[in-house]
Order: sequence, then C-alpha cells, then structure tokens
Amino acid sequence: MNPPFPRLLYLAGTQDFDSVDSFERHLRTLLEAGLPWFQLRDKRLDDRALSLLADRVRLWTRECGTLFTLNDRPDIALLCEADGVHLGQEDLSALEGALSSEERQKRPMHLGISTHNKNEVLRALTHHPDYLGVGPVFASMTKETGVAPRGVAALSETRALTTLPLVAIGGITLENGAALLAAGAASLAVSSLLTRADSPEEGLKALLVL
Repeated sequence: MNPPFPRLLYLAGTQDFDSVDSFERHLRTLLEAGLPWFQLRDKRLDDRALSLLADRVRLWTRECGTLFTLNDRPDIALLCEADGVHLGQEDLSALEGALSSEERQKRPMHLGISTHNKNEVLRALTHHPDYLGVGPVFASMTKETGVAPRGVAALSETRALTTLPLVAIGGITLENGAALLAAGAASLAVSSLLTRADSPEEGLKALLVL
C-alpha cells in the first residue's frame, strides 16, 4: 500500500530506560511534542508484558495522531491494532503465520523489513513490504548488527533494486541526517539521539526540520 511515511521514525523500548514508567513518561512527552512515527522495539519483555505495553502505546499514539509500528511481533501488532509491523531477516517466517498476505488484506497494516545487503533486499521484496530499512548506514550506539557500516552509498545501492520508501537506520545524527535525506532516504530512524538526549523535546524539534 506504500503509505506516505513520515520523515522521522523513533525506535525505543523499555530496555533503554531505568524502568517501564520512565520509558512511558519519555514517550508520552515526545508524542505530545509532535513525534510523527514510533516503533516499539523491546526484546526484554515477555509476551504478556509486551502486549500490555503495546496496548497502551497504541492508545497514546492514536490520541496524538502518531503512526505506530511494532517490532518483530506481527501477532501482537494485530491484537493491539498497530498501524504496522517491522521485521528483521530472521523474523520473516512469521509472515507465513500471523501476517499472511490474506491477513494483511483483511486488516491493513504496513510492513517494513530490515536489509543489510543486496541479497537481503531481494529476499525482502518477495514478501511485498511497504518500506525497507537500510542499514547500518553509520555505526550504531544502541544495536549491534554484526554488519559493518555501509555509509550513504547503501541508499543508492538499495534504490537501484526498488522504488519502495527507504528508511535509513544506524548512527544517524543531526549532522548527517540531511545528507541521508538528500541521498534518497524517505525517513530517518533514530534511537539514542532521543533516548540519551538532555532535552528530548529539543532534539525532536531539531530533527523535524532537517
């Protein structure tokens, strides 16, 4: 369906904070400040805790008009009525279960897939995603991928294979973000830039004008 994705995607979960409460306060502050797109990425929580948290995030994002994507779990994404789900290459088998093509037609949800090289792009395209994550463009402070940073060229390499929206991921800063947008990224995915910011609201404001 290729919806018009916002130019900024924020990835975060409870593991980035001292407690669930502090994560929730942080997220609600950013939502109220105009965060356009949020992806809940939390591998630490068990199924029940993640489902309960996803329900709350869905409520808050809906109130603020924010696009909500859940990482890894299409089953929970469907239950909480998230706008979409994002999967890594190792999670694509889930599409054969909870998020089959038929299910996506009945309950429209966008699908994003992470890619790190040409072969992964070609594999992802067979699942008909709505956007591709491209990375890591620069070294990430929050997630070890085992893949060397690919630089801005990763965007042009991926663009040669698809016209889908591309989301640049990995080590994005205020200094390099504009160059990634100019190189063809439809959106910038950030994490530590906001989770570790002294003033997340000011950081968000600066990112939104890139």
